[in-house]
Amino acid sequence: MNTAVGTSLLSGVFLLSIRIIQQNVAKHLFLMLNVIRKPQDFWFHRKKLSEQFKRHVIWSLSLGFVMPLLYMVSEGVIARINEREVFAVAMGAVPFWLLMSLFILQITTVNRYLWKFLSNGSIEAIDKIKLYRSVIKIAVTTIFMTSMVFLVIPVFWIKQPVHFFDMVFIVSLVLFFVVFLVAPTIKFICIVRKIKCSLARDLDRKIDRLIKESVVAEKSKEIEYLLSIKERYCDSWIFYRYK
Repeated sequence: MNTAVGTSLLSGVFLLSIRIIQQNVAKHLFLMLNVIRKPQDFWFHRKKLSEQFKRHVIWSLSLGFVMPLLYMVSEGVIARINEREVFAVAMGAVPFWLLMSLFILQITTVNRYLWKFLSNGSIEAIDKIKLYRSVIKIAVTTIFMTSMVFLVIPVFWIKQPVHFFDMVFIVSLVLFFVVFLVAPTIKFICIVRKIKCSLARDLDRKIDRLIKESVVAEKSKEIEYLLSIKERYCDSWIFYRYK
């Protein structure tokens, strides 16, 4: 019963997560291409991501059938496959493993796909901040959806012992997400902070120069503009909605 309920709940979470992540990736991909002045390449990148998704579905289908078999062998229930309950759980495990592997492949590759836009060194500091913000927002969304997965997992262990296979799998999954998702996100946040500090210093120097050059009233509009830029990109939190 635990397995049947747990796999059903997780399958729903995986399916919802994949859909939400894809929508967010499409939105921020368009924003990032606008930042680097290449909005015309949107459908090119969307096509590449679509082809990548199709390959992931094929790989996930293979895992969807292989993993339930390995699990039943490790738990010693393969000989009871003719029992109705065991057969039902085995069949329910196929979409679970399929969606889980598809979820892992998607969150890993789509995030890394967007990272390549960060390597553009010919853009200004403000544009860099915009690019990093989009990448970080996608990563945070992914982390949030992943946390939902871990909240559902204890359903498998209600009034049941925790099997060795389960522990190895959960620990491996946690390490995977920390290395490939959480750690890069923390790194990007630190980079954005450095860029913001550098931009703030440049803006302060420009404002000081304008004040010294002439009467403040003559340069008030330009000073106000620079102050608004500083407030928007330097003083605000990293998830400020940019235009």
